[in-house]
Amino acid sequence: MPNYTYDLPENYYFGGGGETFATPLAIALLFLAIILILALPRKYAFVPFLLAGLLIPQAVSLVVSGLHFNVSRLLLLAGLTRLLVRRERYPVTLNSLDKVIIYLLLVESFAYILVWRQAGAIVNRAGFLFSTMGTYIFLRSLVRSKEDVVRVIKVFAFVVLLIAPLMWHEHNTQRNSFSWVGASEFSNLRNNRVRAQGPFAHAIIAGTFGVVLVPLFVGLWWTRPRAWLIAAAGIASSTVMMISSSSSTPVMSLPAGVLALSMWPLRNKMKMVRRGIVVMLVCLQLVMNSPIWFIIDRASDVLGGSGWHRAMLIDNFVRHFFDWFLIGTRDNPNWGWSMWDVDNAYVGAGLMGGLLGFILFLKIFVYGYRMLGGARSAVEESRRDARLIWAIGAALFANSIAFFGIVYFDQSNIAWFALLVMISVVTTFAVEERRSNPESDLTCPSTPAVSV
Repeated sequence: MPNYTYDLPENYYFGGGGETFATPLAIALLFLAIILILALPRKYAFVPFLLAGLLIPQAVSLVVSGLHFNVSRLLLLAGLTRLLVRRERYPVTLNSLDKVIIYLLLVESFAYILVWRQAGAIVNRAGFLFSTMGTYIFLRSLVRSKEDVVRVIKVFAFVVLLIAPLMWHEHNTQRNSFSWVGASEFSNLRNNRVRAQGPFAHAIIAGTFGVVLVPLFVGLWWTRPRAWLIAAAGIASSTVMMISSSSSTPVMSLPAGVLALSMWPLRNKMKMVRRGIVVMLVCLQLVMNSPIWFIIDRASDVLGGSGWHRAMLIDNFVRHFFDWFLIGTRDNPNWGWSMWDVDNAYVGAGLMGGLLGFILFLKIFVYGYRMLGGARSAVEESRRDARLIWAIGAALFANSIAFFGIVYFDQSNIAWFALLVMISVVTTFAVEERRSNPESDLTCPSTPAVSV
């Protein structure tokens, strides 16, 4: 979710140092997106933000007096300006998911400053908060209805439809076509296989970004039959991105999303399913000679990838609990070989925010699932709405599995925050459904809200 950075050069201000970098095509697309963000009606204003934010690499940036403004920050400047000028701030109240996201970002920022104790860390976290909280606030203010949620999913489908053929070309030639907008020209290799990354900072993120969207495309197909073509194109394109990335994390995440979708017939028996999973994990731990998280290592024997490293990262995270539980730590590189590479979002949350940050990160999923479950129950009579909510839950589950092997540290954060916004929005229209039908049951933590 956030950018887990463990080195802090002296010139690391507002998210990065160095010089201004941009290509002519990136500049043209960026200016066009900014104009559209400012000019379009509210229900369409987030579309250019998502398109430009996801398709233009974050390496494109403007550096002013040491302050680093990458693509998402430049787009946010336009977006937040629009909110202020047009007074489009929304909602009036915050639900529990909104609050826990804001608390997590604040906790991680304060912990980071306390760990580094440098003036540059303060400016760095200011940039971090501007990027993360700004993205969430902007999308939360403009994505307000079921129709807006569907529109976001269609934008995602269009994005992967553009990226997939170029990533496939990159996979076969090792040349990244997104170098025209600022990406690296040549791709990395692993075991003589090209790991295509498209506009993203890493191939694993590129493949994961695609597959965690598959449940949303299936949900679009379920609920909007006329949109079957764009939904099918999105599913196919996401699969191409997974193959082109040559990474195991997307291969692990896609079945997770499909499995969650397939549980629809058991939607009213999920408590039993959850208990069954706990019992299964306990039984596995009893028969395994190593801790349960070394299943990741066993899985890598089939899927490929660095499962041993990911298992050892969790193992060291547990063993060094007292190193990080208070305010996080920057000493994890000393835990063992390659422990500087924090490719697990759960571990990253603890290292960045201590035990409180780790708990808040988990609460995002707790509240997300609970809110979606309550919302689905409230709209059960509307099969289309219920299936849309179920698909969003499946996408959340796919992300929860992907986070065992990846940390979002580039524009993939935009898609993650968009998903969280969609969860809040579908809960809102479920509340409206309950008001129109008092007999419906909606039990989710979004009910107690606080004024902003």
